[in-house]
Parts: sequence; C-alpha cells; structure tokens
Amino acid sequence: MTSLDSLDGIAMAKRRGRRLEDTPHTQAYREMLAAVRGFQNAVVQANPSPEELAQMTASLQEMQAMLEAQAVPEVERWYGRGGGRDGKLQLVTPQLRIDVVEEDRIQAHTVAEEFYIGMNGAMHGGIVAAIFDALLGRMASGAQGRVCRTAYLTTNYRAITPLNERLDLVAKVESVERRKRFVSGQLWHGDTLCAEADALFVELLPGHQ
Repeated sequence: MTSLDSLDGIAMAKRRGRRLEDTPHTQAYREMLAAVRGFQNAVVQANPSPEELAQMTASLQEMQAMLEAQAVPEVERWYGRGGGRDGKLQLVTPQLRIDVVEEDRIQAHTVAEEFYIGMNGAMHGGIVAAIFDALLGRMASGAQGRVCRTAYLTTNYRAITPLNERLDLVAKVESVERRKRFVSGQLWHGDTLCAEADALFVELLPGHQ
C-alpha cells in the first residue's frame, strides 16, 4: 500500500489523473456511479411517504456500511480518476464532455440534471463556478499535464443557466507569467451567454501539496 505521506501534490495528481483501467470490476464501479447520479436526480424531485423514507434510509445505511468497510487511501481510490474526454469519475458537477482540445483553447459541453438545481429551473450558481474550476483547471494544465492549484476564480452570471439542456463551454489561456496561468471561460446555452469566468492557476513545485 502506498503511503499518502510519500506523495507530493504533483505525484498525487499524476497518479489520480490517469484513466482507470477498463476491467469488468472498474466497469461495474462506473455503472454504480451512474446509478448514484440517477438516485440523486430522483431524490431532489420526490416527496416520499414515511414508509418509503424509512425503507430507503435503512437501505442507504446498509450500503454506507458496505462502502466504509472497503475504504482505501486517496491514492488508491477509483473515484475522481480520469480526465479524458468523458470527464472524471466524480459526482460533484455534471459530467463534462470534452469536444476540442488545443494548446490554448478547450471546447466542452454538459447537461446538468435536476440534482444541480438552484431554484425555479436554474442551475445552482455554485455548480456553475465548480464547472468553471474544473474546465479552466484543465486548460491551465495544458498538454504537458502541469499540476496547478486555483489561486482565484471570479464568476460573472449573465443569464439563467437552465437544467436538462445542452450547455456549451469554452476555456482559453489569456496569459502566462512563469508559474502563473491566467485563463478565462464562457458558458453558453445556445446563443445566450449564461456565465463567464476568469481565473489564476499556479503551477505546483515539487514538494508542494
């Protein structure tokens, strides 16, 4: 077992950034995450009966105990792995589908489902910012796979970001100053600019967490 203490931030990121090997075991894990996504979307839309709530709570507690018994250190986890065109294995944000990757520009799209609702059919603003953080961070990493941390990210909301519809995103490198990478992004619904962001990412040095 690899100790977390033996890995700095660069080694950890490179280890976690590799795509998960495709085996029946890992495919079953992907299918489980897809089921969790579906469950999340169902949860936010339903008002279950007391009997249904009791049944689901007991089942969830049982499954939680099963997962806790299989816990492993971060460096060994499948969750959060990847970073290919279909995005990472994670549940924090809607899945980003990468369409175009260039040295100084990325195009992507996503569909945010009901779990990411803020109010009145609109995506929660914090999710919009998290999507930008993921996409702009990838832009900062570049083809070389630099490992960067977010120094700041400013999000400006221009219009409602709808759920259950295709959203298109673009990220660009604005400038580079040694370890600093200034990037920007836009989120579109058709011809409507929903949000835009600018951010600074700083490349890690060996030994940094």
